[in-house]
Amino acid sequence: MNTKQLVYFLKTAELSSIAAAARELDIAQPSISLQLENLEHELGSSLFDRDYRGVRLTETGQLFRVHAESILRQVDQAKLDIRQTEEEPAGRLALGMTQPIGNVVSVPLLTLVEQRYPKIELDLFAGLSYNLSSQLLSGEIDLAISSPDGSDMKQLTRETLLREKLYLAMGVNPRNSSQEALCNRSQIAFAELSEHEVIVTGRQDSLGYLLRQYEQQTGVKVRQKPAFGQLMTTLRYVSDGYGMLLSPSSSFYHLEAIGQIHALEVIEPSMERDVYISTAANRPRSSLIRAVIPLIHEVVRQEHRAGHWRGELQTGNQGQRVTSGIP
Repeated sequence: MNTKQLVYFLKTAELSSIAAAARELDIAQPSISLQLENLEHELGSSLFDRDYRGVRLTETGQLFRVHAESILRQVDQAKLDIRQTEEEPAGRLALGMTQPIGNVVSVPLLTLVEQRYPKIELDLFAGLSYNLSSQLLSGEIDLAISSPDGSDMKQLTRETLLREKLYLAMGVNPRNSSQEALCNRSQIAFAELSEHEVIVTGRQDSLGYLLRQYEQQTGVKVRQKPAFGQLMTTLRYVSDGYGMLLSPSSSFYHLEAIGQIHALEVIEPSMERDVYISTAANRPRSSLIRAVIPLIHEVVRQEHRAGHWRGELQTGNQGQRVTSGIP
């Protein structure tokens, strides 16, 4: 397998035609056909279905396309790293975050990267924690900011950013009478959560994983309601008074500031979870990663000082393979 084969494969997949790929790459069609056949032979699987209308990716081809794009992007970045050495970092960096983290980090980080490293293109992805781990390992993203979800993290290297506090967020004018008594409180005991239906992300995600740990530790069972998939939709539902959300302050600080959300800190025990920067342990850190990670730390400190992201800043554990449980 070589980069030429990958380029031919991706261009053919993009245009759904070997002939069109040959014209765009200015290469003889038989040459592309031969390279694609060699690639399929090496992989032991068909990448394209072929008929009179052209070609289309098989299921295997769709899977391989993700890897091919990642490999070529890493090759391009490796060339840049070698050329740059002490020059200004340049290129595309794919950064994945959970939606609450993206809500508090994305805009200030994009702004800071543009100011400090205008040649870096920061490409942001939002997803659940376990999806981000898979994307890191497949090479779809270069960095991830998320929390433990019980997955096997042996192939990831992580740096601790923050131990964030968790809150019960609700609308200031709840439509459920049982929630009205909470409007004048700033804290709620974990055991009290069992008295209310609480919106929580899925069992596979970090928050669902953490909640199970607290339930096992305390013997308290929380009545859970699934989130709506999109944080914006969930927050609209909550701020309109229909439900309550278990979440870090990074999710809702902007709505709290304008008086649409009331938040109660969960105590007895205090609910906390670690937030990490993660990279794939089997890939070297590029100049882009080395440039952006300090900026992420800077933004997290800034948002923590502003009270947008509440918890305890963490230092140390940088570049370590670490685990986290209930504090």
